[in-house]
Amino acid sequence: MIQAEEAIRAARGLIGTAYSELDCINLIKKVIRTCVGGDKRYTTAGTNALWDSDSKSGKYRDLTWKQAGISGVKPGMLAFMGVGTGDVSHTGLVTERGTVIHSSKSRGGVVETALTAKAGWNGLGVHRMIEVAENAGAAPTGTAYIVCAQKGLRMRKKPDIRGEYMQMLPDGAVITVLEEQAGWFKTTYKGYTGWVSAEYCCKATGND
Repeated sequence: MIQAEEAIRAARGLIGTAYSELDCINLIKKVIRTCVGGDKRYTTAGTNALWDSDSKSGKYRDLTWKQAGISGVKPGMLAFMGVGTGDVSHTGLVTERGTVIHSSKSRGGVVETALTAKAGWNGLGVHRMIEVAENAGAAPTGTAYIVCAQKGLRMRKKPDIRGEYMQMLPDGAVITVLEEQAGWFKTTYKGYTGWVSAEYCCKATGND
């Protein structure tokens, strides 16, 4: 059995790997194959097969638990996109920061991004070979993030897309999380305190 911390550490070590070298399902395979307590011969047919594996038996039953939605998330769980559509298209590993490490074709490879329903994440599963941690994965107060939005990120007065606009944070701006609420970060930037979408914030290097 792989401890959640070990799995997350291994996945973080792969951030920056090109999508052409490692897609989302192969990221999960690599973590399981390389971690202590894993299986060097582990394989699965794909994301759909992984999601449906809870109905299988023996070595083919990879998921011991799953649910639609992302409430009750814990580090070490797998997150999924496309649940309920008949095509579960994407997966990643949930971290202790309330983020998910996954290999994204649109982002060019392995990245760590916010785990939100708005981003498309709508399912969770527990893999038989990864022991989930008990602490929920919210971003801790004081954690530094970097704005990852080429056109900038709007700060609003409340954690809602309809909240009053305050200012635009430039791509690459470093912010500190004061509070987290339903996929939004409360932060202060250039004298203004407001809310920004966590989906467009990436964990700053050096906060491990």
